[in-house]
Amino acid sequence: MLEIVAVIFGLLQGITIALNKKSNWIFYIIQMILMCIFSYQNHLYGDTVNDFVYIFVGIYGWFSWSKPQSKITYCNTLQKALVFAGLAIGYIVLRIKLAGTDDPLPSIDSFTTISSIAATALMMMRKVEAWILWFINDIIYAVEYFALPNQAIYLMILNILWVGLAIYSFINWKKIADAYEKDLHCSTI
Repeated sequence: MLEIVAVIFGLLQGITIALNKKSNWIFYIIQMILMCIFSYQNHLYGDTVNDFVYIFVGIYGWFSWSKPQSKITYCNTLQKALVFAGLAIGYIVLRIKLAGTDDPLPSIDSFTTISSIAATALMMMRKVEAWILWFINDIIYAVEYFALPNQAIYLMILNILWVGLAIYSFINWKKIADAYEKDLHCSTI
Protein backbone atom coordinates (compact mmCIF):
# COMPACT_ATOMS: atom_id res chain seq x y z
CA MET A 1 0.00 0.00 0.00
CA LEU A 2 2.84 2.39 0.88
CA GLU A 3 4.39 1.81 -2.53
CA ILE A 4 1.09 2.56 -4.33
CA VAL A 5 0.49 5.81 -2.43
CA ALA A 6 4.09 6.89 -3.12
CA VAL A 7 3.51 6.16 -6.82
CA ILE A 8 0.35 8.28 -6.87
CA PHE A 9 2.15 11.27 -5.34
CA GLY A 10 5.08 10.64 -7.68
CA LEU A 11 2.79 10.79 -10.71
CA LEU A 12 1.21 14.01 -9.47
CA GLN A 13 4.66 15.49 -8.90
CA GLY A 14 5.92 14.33 -12.30
CA ILE A 15 2.99 15.88 -14.14
CA THR A 16 3.12 19.19 -12.26
CA ILE A 17 6.90 19.55 -12.66
CA ALA A 18 6.63 18.81 -16.38
CA LEU A 19 4.15 21.67 -16.56
CA ASN A 20 6.55 23.91 -14.60
CA LYS A 21 4.12 24.29 -11.67
CA LYS A 22 5.29 25.29 -8.20
CA SER A 23 2.75 22.92 -6.65
CA ASN A 24 4.97 20.01 -7.73
CA TRP A 25 7.00 20.56 -4.57
CA ILE A 26 4.04 19.68 -2.31
CA PHE A 27 3.60 16.32 -4.04
CA TYR A 28 7.37 15.89 -3.99
CA ILE A 29 7.64 16.37 -0.21
CA ILE A 30 4.83 13.90 0.50
CA GLN A 31 6.29 11.35 -1.90
CA MET A 32 9.75 11.69 -0.32
CA ILE A 33 8.36 11.02 3.15
CA LEU A 34 6.73 7.85 1.83
CA MET A 35 9.84 6.86 -0.14
CA CYS A 36 12.05 7.35 2.91
CA ILE A 37 10.02 4.71 4.73
CA PHE A 38 9.90 2.41 1.71
CA SER A 39 13.65 2.64 1.04
CA TYR A 40 14.50 1.92 4.67
CA GLN A 41 12.18 -1.09 4.75
CA ASN A 42 13.97 -2.44 1.64
CA HIS A 43 17.51 -1.81 2.97
CA LEU A 44 18.27 0.76 0.25
CA TYR A 45 20.30 2.90 2.61
CA GLY A 46 21.61 5.34 0.03
CA ASP A 47 18.07 5.96 -1.16
CA THR A 48 16.85 6.26 2.44
CA VAL A 49 19.31 9.07 3.18
CA ASN A 50 18.61 10.57 -0.22
CA ASP A 51 14.84 10.56 0.34
CA PHE A 52 15.23 12.05 3.83
CA VAL A 53 17.37 14.89 2.48
CA TYR A 54 14.84 15.38 -0.30
CA ILE A 55 12.14 16.25 2.19
CA PHE A 56 14.16 19.38 3.00
CA VAL A 57 15.09 19.88 -0.64
CA GLY A 58 11.37 19.93 -1.43
CA ILE A 59 10.81 22.64 1.16
CA TYR A 60 13.70 24.63 -0.31
CA GLY A 61 12.38 24.01 -3.83
CA TRP A 62 8.99 25.40 -2.85
CA PHE A 63 10.56 28.63 -1.62
CA SER A 64 13.13 28.92 -4.42
CA TRP A 65 10.40 28.62 -7.04
CA SER A 66 8.54 31.46 -5.33
CA LYS A 67 11.10 33.95 -6.59
CA PRO A 68 9.86 35.74 -9.70
CA GLN A 69 13.37 36.03 -11.20
CA SER A 70 13.80 32.24 -11.37
CA LYS A 71 14.01 31.46 -15.11
CA ILE A 72 14.65 28.19 -16.91
CA THR A 73 18.14 28.28 -18.44
CA TYR A 74 20.99 26.02 -19.57
CA CYS A 75 24.04 25.03 -17.54
CA ASN A 76 27.26 26.78 -18.41
CA THR A 77 30.48 24.82 -18.97
CA LEU A 78 31.64 25.15 -15.37
CA GLN A 79 28.29 23.92 -14.03
CA LYS A 80 28.42 20.89 -16.34
CA ALA A 81 31.97 20.08 -15.21
CA LEU A 82 31.00 20.40 -11.54
CA VAL A 83 27.99 18.13 -12.01
CA PHE A 84 30.09 15.49 -13.78
CA ALA A 85 32.85 15.63 -11.12
CA GLY A 86 30.26 15.48 -8.34
CA LEU A 87 28.63 12.45 -9.93
CA ALA A 88 31.93 10.59 -10.25
CA ILE A 89 33.28 11.40 -6.79
CA GLY A 90 29.92 10.96 -5.07
CA TYR A 91 29.37 7.57 -6.70
CA ILE A 92 32.78 6.26 -5.66
CA VAL A 93 32.45 7.47 -2.06
CA LEU A 94 28.90 6.18 -1.61
CA ARG A 95 29.68 2.85 -3.29
CA ILE A 96 32.51 2.29 -0.81
CA LYS A 97 30.21 3.18 2.11
CA LEU A 98 27.40 0.89 0.95
CA ALA A 99 29.73 -2.06 0.31
CA GLY A 100 29.76 -2.84 4.03
CA THR A 101 26.00 -2.91 4.47
CA ASP A 102 23.22 -5.36 3.62
CA ASP A 103 22.13 -3.12 0.72
CA PRO A 104 21.04 -5.64 -1.96
CA LEU A 105 22.13 -3.39 -4.86
CA PRO A 106 24.96 -1.12 -3.66
CA SER A 107 26.21 -0.10 -7.12
CA ILE A 108 22.79 0.81 -8.48
CA ASP A 109 21.76 2.40 -5.16
CA SER A 110 24.93 4.53 -5.22
CA PHE A 111 24.33 5.68 -8.78
CA THR A 112 20.65 6.50 -8.33
CA THR A 113 21.34 8.31 -5.07
CA ILE A 114 24.10 10.54 -6.45
CA SER A 115 22.46 11.18 -9.81
CA SER A 116 19.17 12.04 -8.09
CA ILE A 117 20.93 14.62 -5.94
CA ALA A 118 22.53 16.19 -9.01
CA ALA A 119 19.30 16.12 -11.04
CA THR A 120 17.32 17.62 -8.18
CA ALA A 121 19.88 20.40 -7.68
CA LEU A 122 19.67 21.23 -11.38
CA MET A 123 15.87 21.06 -11.23
CA MET A 124 15.81 23.49 -8.28
CA MET A 125 18.03 25.85 -10.28
CA ARG A 126 15.70 25.33 -13.26
CA LYS A 127 18.39 23.99 -15.59
CA VAL A 128 17.27 22.16 -18.72
CA GLU A 129 20.00 19.54 -18.24
CA ALA A 130 18.21 18.27 -15.14
CA TRP A 131 15.95 16.29 -17.44
CA ILE A 132 18.83 14.49 -19.16
CA LEU A 133 19.96 13.23 -15.75
CA TRP A 134 16.39 12.36 -14.74
CA PHE A 135 15.95 10.40 -17.98
CA ILE A 136 19.01 8.26 -17.23
CA ASN A 137 18.20 8.05 -13.53
CA ASP A 138 14.61 6.94 -14.07
CA ILE A 139 15.74 4.09 -16.32
CA ILE A 140 18.24 2.91 -13.69
CA TYR A 141 15.65 3.29 -10.91
CA ALA A 142 13.24 1.10 -12.90
CA VAL A 143 15.95 -1.56 -13.09
CA GLU A 144 16.67 -1.17 -9.36
CA TYR A 145 13.05 -1.63 -8.33
CA PHE A 146 12.70 -4.65 -10.63
CA ALA A 147 15.92 -6.20 -9.27
CA LEU A 148 14.98 -5.86 -5.59
CA PRO A 149 14.42 -9.17 -3.81
CA ASN A 150 10.85 -7.96 -3.09
CA GLN A 151 10.22 -6.41 -6.47
CA ALA A 152 8.68 -2.96 -6.33
CA ILE A 153 6.64 -3.27 -9.51
CA TYR A 154 4.56 -0.12 -9.01
CA LEU A 155 7.66 2.00 -8.43
CA MET A 156 9.27 0.38 -11.47
CA ILE A 157 6.23 1.36 -13.55
CA LEU A 158 6.32 4.89 -12.08
CA ASN A 159 9.93 5.28 -13.15
CA ILE A 160 9.13 4.01 -16.63
CA LEU A 161 6.38 6.65 -16.82
CA TRP A 162 8.86 9.23 -15.51
CA VAL A 163 11.16 8.42 -18.45
CA GLY A 164 8.40 9.73 -20.70
CA LEU A 165 7.80 12.72 -18.42
CA ALA A 166 11.55 13.47 -18.45
CA ILE A 167 11.46 13.57 -22.25
CA TYR A 168 8.40 15.82 -22.22
CA SER A 169 9.91 18.04 -19.52
CA PHE A 170 13.16 18.35 -21.43
CA ILE A 171 11.32 19.43 -24.58
CA ASN A 172 9.06 21.83 -22.64
CA TRP A 173 11.87 23.38 -20.56
CA LYS A 174 14.10 23.64 -23.66
CA LYS A 175 11.39 25.65 -25.45
CA ILE A 176 11.06 27.96 -22.44
CA ALA A 177 14.85 28.38 -22.09
CA ASP A 178 15.28 29.00 -25.83
CA ALA A 179 12.53 31.64 -25.79
CA TYR A 180 14.12 33.30 -22.75
CA GLU A 181 17.55 33.34 -24.40
CA LYS A 182 16.04 34.69 -27.62
CA ASP A 183 14.27 37.48 -25.70
CA LEU A 184 17.45 38.21 -23.75
CA HIS A 185 19.49 38.35 -26.96
CA CYS A 186 16.92 40.58 -28.71
CA SER A 187 16.79 43.00 -25.78
CA THR A 188 20.58 43.46 -25.82
CA ILE A 189 20.73 44.33 -29.51
